[in-house]
Amino acid sequence: MIADLVGFNVSDDVIEVCDALSRPQSAAYDLVIANPPYGRIRPSDLEDVRWEKFAYRGHINKYALFTDTCLRATKRGGLVALVVPSSVRAGPLYDRLRAHLRAQGEILAIGAVPSRDGIFADVAQDISVIVLRKGEPHPPASLVSFPILPPRSADTVARSVLPSDPKLPWPTPIASDHDVGGACLADYGVKARAGYFVWNRESDRLVTKATANSYPLIWAKNVRAGRLCIPAGKKGDKIDFVTFDGDSQAVVAKPAAVLQRTTNDKQPRRIVAAVVDPKVVRTWGGFVTENHTIVLTCETLAGLKLVVALLNTKAVDDRYRRVSGTAAVSVTLLRALDLPTPDRFVTTLKLVGATRRLPP
Repeated sequence: MIADLVGFNVSDDVIEVCDALSRPQSAAYDLVIANPPYGRIRPSDLEDVRWEKFAYRGHINKYALFTDTCLRATKRGGLVALVVPSSVRAGPLYDRLRAHLRAQGEILAIGAVPSRDGIFADVAQDISVIVLRKGEPHPPASLVSFPILPPRSADTVARSVLPSDPKLPWPTPIASDHDVGGACLADYGVKARAGYFVWNRESDRLVTKATANSYPLIWAKNVRAGRLCIPAGKKGDKIDFVTFDGDSQAVVAKPAAVLQRTTNDKQPRRIVAAVVDPKVVRTWGGFVTENHTIVLTCETLAGLKLVVALLNTKAVDDRYRRVSGTAAVSVTLLRALDLPTPDRFVTTLKLVGATRRLPP
């Protein structure tokens, strides 16, 4: 099979089957290409502490170890091409790995491979391909290409410099005048936090009838883009309530929206958000959400509607996928996601006549 792919016979001594992580490596290759396996590994399973340069204890992943192995196996001036989850690009637990890659050579390209394009079968994560030339540390002024893979003829490949701090997330670059960012959720006056209630740990607090010390619970399944969000039970047939012993910061009693924290391959969008019906707060004095959600709060309902309209666009969904490698939406990444400025987004909505179609 390999002979058919490369066009000539490959002798048996060229192919070695072994544990690559335990095999001694020397810088012998001009090109190393790898699609490393995923999965956590314990420090006790490793022979040395080399992992401390690019991973955190308790969060050592096999693909980080294979990345380092590939770098050590490559000659100076050689190329390394790695298939990694997109979370490497911006995830807070991968700051050491980003710094390690930049210390080993020049980052030439960071390509995005959306999982929904079907390039990798049965893969729920979004994938990125990193191409690096081993040698001197990445030059601060070097432009990095950010292609979408596989490339399409109409695509414009964006190029950008990486942040001066090697641990910082790699940016979502601007590919055109329509892709300008410069803002984040905080610039819209919006705060994000993870859902509070873990029902299977505190099921005794979950009741089906309102009491003096209870608040309605919003489940992730209650969130539908383009509709007001109302508590409707996990199956949509009743309202569940969560009881409290006293006042709690977990109760949301201001204009808010709820975002699904975990999605699946069958859903066309990774980010799904909906404004909570103001009647919910007026009726019960507030509400709580379960832990598979993210709560967005704002001082004004108008500001909240604007953000929900933005988050539910395909452009924002695509932008988030470029820096997230899992089906779970990260609160940290969401807060830092590069968005158009409020003024620019409002102007765009007016140009397309969409201001009347903001969420109800």
